[in-house]
Amino acid sequence: MEKPTVVSVEDVSFSYENVPVLENVRFRVYDGDFTVMVGPNGGGKTTLLKLILGLLKPSSGTVRLLGSPPEKTRERVGYMPQYQRFDLQFPVTVTDVVLMGRIKRGAFGPYPKTDREHARKALGEVGLSGLEKRSFSALSGGQRQRVLLARALVSEPDILLLDEPTANVDTEAETRLLGILETLNRRMTVLLVTHDLGFVSASSGNCICVNRRVFLHPTAELDGEALRKLYGHDIRVVRHDVIGSPFRGQDDRNPGIQNDETEGRNG
Repeated sequence: MEKPTVVSVEDVSFSYENVPVLENVRFRVYDGDFTVMVGPNGGGKTTLLKLILGLLKPSSGTVRLLGSPPEKTRERVGYMPQYQRFDLQFPVTVTDVVLMGRIKRGAFGPYPKTDREHARKALGEVGLSGLEKRSFSALSGGQRQRVLLARALVSEPDILLLDEPTANVDTEAETRLLGILETLNRRMTVLLVTHDLGFVSASSGNCICVNRRVFLHPTAELDGEALRKLYGHDIRVVRHDVIGSPFRGQDDRNPGIQNDETEGRNG
């Protein structure tokens, strides 16, 4: 029995000021999938997420989220945007940040007790119980990312959309975040944008390759040739799931992709 479609993008094109960003994009994401979106900077990945959320309108084609136009169903989506700089002097607690995910249009006044209970539960799911009153600015980069993930979870979504959730965090924080996402995937669909191709191979079942056009691959079939076509040149994958002596060479599973454990994530 085929799983229900939760995201449907059919023949979608989009332009900024008459400059094409996406052309004839077509793919589907099914209930329970863990799908990763990759591609070069400026290839249209973030634009595609915004189209799925209904924050942008396609120049042509249709987008359906949970079977309806996105603006009608996006409240059932937890969205974690790219991490942004913030004022370290701004007096906001961890709970304050998470509760932002419970804000409803037209709502005023203090958060009800049920909202605070949901916030505590979401923080527990990301391993941050006990930090509810901690200043957000006092946290590490990895902890801040998990707080932002809790903000996306606090509305109890059916789908989780994440834009570069592992940016600006170290390997340990990335590994912890991946474990959390794999657990969440047992009950919700996960779709994320990432530049880390090692993260792709470790976690997802499908990969959406975006560079103006879109190609959908099972992760196991994402080889060096497919990535060369996507990026236009050879690239190096940095993996952190290999234990052993440092070496330089080709990844056996992905011939043509350079594997270098000894350099940084963006090396």
